[in-house]
Amino acid sequence: CTSGHELLLELIPPKDLPQHELTVAELVERLYHAGIRPDWWKLPPQSPAGWQALSQLIAQHAPHCRGVIMLGLDAPLAQLSADFATAAPYAICRGFAIGRSIFAAPSRLWLAGQIDDAGFEQQIRSNYRQLVLAWQQRHHTGASHG
Repeated sequence: CTSGHELLLELIPPKDLPQHELTVAELVERLYHAGIRPDWWKLPPQSPAGWQALSQLIAQHAPHCRGVIMLGLDAPLAQLSADFATAAPYAICRGFAIGRSIFAAPSRLWLAGQIDDAGFEQQIRSNYRQLVLAWQQRHHTGASHG
């Protein structure tokens, strides 16, 4: 705080460990109890119950928190669009960080020589535009939750 910097903490539960819809919220709560209170969280997509639990935890333990940035984890664009809609009713979800979902598939094609530079650029632009549009339209497709 003194230096004017903000702390962003990214949590990705290991896929090989058992998980349920409140796993991420439970991890966040553990960190809050350990005295760790980042300005931002960078978290995987959540179910409505997960978003609700995170909203309550942040309000209770870190009202200064600026919100959650949703991870893409190389998910397909259609899945991310659905995840955006699920997160829409929760004000704590403030944006997304989904680079691999935008550039991974085009990169594989380009590196294999299956598309040229122009095709590579066009696919990345198209993927990014599709996700920005999904983000902008998320309130029109999301359900209403607290």
